[in-house]
Amino acid sequence: MPFHRPALGLTLAALALAGTLAGAAQAATTDRGPAPAAPAPAAQAAPATTAPAGAAEAAPAAKVTGFRSARFGMSGDEVAKAIAKDFKIEGKDIRRETNATERTTSLIVKVDDLQTGAGPAVVAYILGHSTQKLFQVNILWGGAVNPKVDPNALVGAANALRNYFVGQGYRQEGMLLNAPVGDGSQVVVFRGTDSQGRMSLLTLAVPPKPSDDTPALPPSMQLSYIEKPNEPDVFRIEKGF
Repeated sequence: MPFHRPALGLTLAALALAGTLAGAAQAATTDRGPAPAAPAPAAQAAPATTAPAGAAEAAPAAKVTGFRSARFGMSGDEVAKAIAKDFKIEGKDIRRETNATERTTSLIVKVDDLQTGAGPAVVAYILGHSTQKLFQVNILWGGAVNPKVDPNALVGAANALRNYFVGQGYRQEGMLLNAPVGDGSQVVVFRGTDSQGRMSLLTLAVPPKPSDDTPALPPSMQLSYIEKPNEPDVFRIEKGF
């Protein structure tokens, strides 16, 4: 998913694309990559903190069940109640969007202080095409939500989240830390799965500077909780069409 600085409506529509980030994570094949290229050294993701010996074994096994009170498999009405419980947001402040390509429905809210230092966030709860049940949650911070985002603060928030996830008992097999994707302007800061294959995926995008005379676009960070990374509940044309 490209992280440009479009109008907010376009950002929210892009945020609802369920398969994009999972595909980006699958494209990153190294177990541990270098920090992403960034406009300035201070805006680079720091190397992952090494967990103490035995910490992963001591932590209870991770369980990716959704986001806060919203659980995979909930209906739209149930998700709306979870949003109201978690953020005191109801009614007109919960925006619904339909993705014309994937034929999913997203319940979208803006949260001002979800992660300390990261600035405002937009959260999209995505209901599947066939089931109309929650199967993915995407959370976006940075330039697309707040053009005045502090790049250093955003990268610091990404590092803090990565360090948090490393200690949460995710499976070591397939875990990615600071793995660059493509030209390196996007990096998988953390990817981990639980015993059922449900995924937490944190990515950071630092757009390259277009030219010496043009300022770089601000970075963006996205956190996704995905029920079935390899089988998203989106519309597909049947084989043999």
